[in-house]
Amino acid sequence: MKKIKYSLLGLAVLSLSFGGCKKNFLDTNPYNTLASSTMWQSEALCEQGMAGVYATLRGWGPSVANSGGAGNYLFDIFGMTSQGNYDNNGGFFRAGVTASSAILSEQWVKFYKGVYRANDAIEGLSGAPISEESKGRMMAEAKFLRALFYLHINALYGGNGIGVPLYLENVNANEYTKGQTAEMDVWEQIIIDLTEAINEPNLPDNYVNKKDGKASKGAAYALRGKAYLYRAQSKGWQGQDGKSDFEAAAADFAKVGEMGYGIFAPTGTDADFKQLFKEPNESSNEMIFSVQYMEDATKSFGINRARIQGAFQMGGGDNAGSWTDMHIRPAIADLYEVKVDNNTSKAFNWDDFITGYNTTPAVQREVFFLRDIKDGGVDIHEKVTSVVNAKLNGAGLSSVKNLYLEEGNEDRIRAAYAKRDPRLRYSIICPYDTIKALDNNPPATNNEPEYVMRWPWAAAKAYTNGVGKDDLIPGILPDLTANSENLFYLHRKFAGEGHEFLYRLANPIDEPLIRYADVLLMWAEALVELDRLPEAQAKVKQVRDRVGMPTMAANFGDKVTARDYVRDERRRELVNEGINFFDEMRWRTLKETKFDKSEDGTQRAWGAASAAVKISWPGDFYYVWGVPKGEVDKNTNLTRTPGWIY
Repeated sequence: MKKIKYSLLGLAVLSLSFGGCKKNFLDTNPYNTLASSTMWQSEALCEQGMAGVYATLRGWGPSVANSGGAGNYLFDIFGMTSQGNYDNNGGFFRAGVTASSAILSEQWVKFYKGVYRANDAIEGLSGAPISEESKGRMMAEAKFLRALFYLHINALYGGNGIGVPLYLENVNANEYTKGQTAEMDVWEQIIIDLTEAINEPNLPDNYVNKKDGKASKGAAYALRGKAYLYRAQSKGWQGQDGKSDFEAAAADFAKVGEMGYGIFAPTGTDADFKQLFKEPNESSNEMIFSVQYMEDATKSFGINRARIQGAFQMGGGDNAGSWTDMHIRPAIADLYEVKVDNNTSKAFNWDDFITGYNTTPAVQREVFFLRDIKDGGVDIHEKVTSVVNAKLNGAGLSSVKNLYLEEGNEDRIRAAYAKRDPRLRYSIICPYDTIKALDNNPPATNNEPEYVMRWPWAAAKAYTNGVGKDDLIPGILPDLTANSENLFYLHRKFAGEGHEFLYRLANPIDEPLIRYADVLLMWAEALVELDRLPEAQAKVKQVRDRVGMPTMAANFGDKVTARDYVRDERRRELVNEGINFFDEMRWRTLKETKFDKSEDGTQRAWGAASAAVKISWPGDFYYVWGVPKGEVDKNTNLTRTPGWIY
């Protein structure tokens, strides 16, 4: 979102006071310029106050992968689909993690800061001298946001019945002494807030094509359905019957479409999936609720994606170089299916493309990913031959170098990615993919060269018209490189192409927190648990039809198979959207999908470790995050979370 004309960001830009909340949710003076007592005194000030509540959603992601905190998408590093530098987080991803972890306290503060601001808005709006129409709408928005914050807090810290402190109004700093409210009671309050938002006649059904960035009635239905779904699943882990909640979730998800939302598919081609995540379609009929971002010269209102996720040459117009701190875990790339024909899809299997791949040790599979050294029987270049031979004659590959094809190795690996679910190539940059990037640092505005992600690099990290350009190989596209000596799967969804972004550190594309495909797949989850398998298949089919992937009835033949398939579909559809970690936590599958797959912190494209950093499953207590030790030390009414070391 590039222009300040859009209301929420425009108000936030005009009211920089909303960025000044101290890192303590008990702080009772969160706004630097306007005191709460004077903020809610006119319609314009009330709109600014609400912008301050929305602003807490910006940058609320965890501080991982050298990010310093950025978007919600960073939660994917915690999940099955992504990976990053796990060695700078105080052992949070290893056995022995304690309740003193900075991640626990940072997220606790970020979420409760949102609660504080929402409570402040609800109290301030109640007596504000503004029209009843505006008051009703903004009050509904504030309750939606409070429910959103509490949903995340309760989902992470409140499981197994423990719950979290529930504050519905702000008090003096020394009065924040409540213990945890029982988990199910917190879910009930979330549902109450969302029901009141839904029942507000002045809350619009949707904001499709309006770029307001505000909560709508459709968003409230979607979030209430999600709360019912989460509560139903939590009841199941505690031996309680969640059927009525699954039914309520399905009913709410059905209402979302009635509010004007749907699958974005204007051209009827699979390219619609790619275009959905571009700036012109931020407020399409699929984007139900998003966090607004924009480009501005201060770089204060954009999302930090390009630097964290981009390949070396995929920064922005002010700085081409990116750090590649966050990348794709190979397991999710392998999860995208093969399209056999228009009526048939099947699971991907490496052995179908490279005989013996699965039985080859992970370290030695690198031989299949090496670049060609010949073209038409002629050596491509002495540099290429040199770097490839160095790999083949090294200790790791010398015993399997007979598996290498001097000409055709690249085509063999490319074939493994062809005829796959189109979302693979729209979400992930795979080995030997081509992408438009930048040419220098700072980049020239009139040049957007193409790069190919080959391995190993034939030269140092190089731009086409800048640093290292003299090392490029004549006659072939330059190498797209990670900002380290590794070949990773990289993120393509939300990535800038060429000069798409003005600034490396502040990208303009809004971050969706709820979109219609997500709703359809949660709806399918609820239907599976209700044994309504044909209906669940129909919801999944709506998602897959956009990219032309057949939806096989065999995958819905029984409840267990259908449940697993819907979960896999969520993993495929929602890569890089900050959702997977919360899914794996509520399903309690994180151990098997991430930690049991490999204890290597980061994996190269062929599954071997890229560094010595390890991760290890801390224990099943990890499915309920510990109340931070600092909070327990300050408030003796808080109960320590079982399993965590205090």
